[in-house]
Amino acid sequence: MSERFELSFKNKEVRMWFYLAVPAFIIGSIFMIYGEQKYQRYIPFLVLVITWTIFYIWRFFYRKKQKQEVKKSY
Repeated sequence: MSERFELSFKNKEVRMWFYLAVPAFIIGSIFMIYGEQKYQRYIPFLVLVITWTIFYIWRFFYRKKQKQEVKKSY
């Protein structure tokens, strides 16, 4: 089993997720409410996909850096 996941703002991954998800939700909501009819569905979906992509790319490099720091400590 993998290591435990701490769901609090002490965890940098949780903080980063909220830093990206809250603005993405606001931007997507604005486009859904005030956007033109033909863009109401595609722009919020695009914002969501971009947010997920940025987060998981950042997470990949963050975890890679953590593993390297653990190896250096040995």
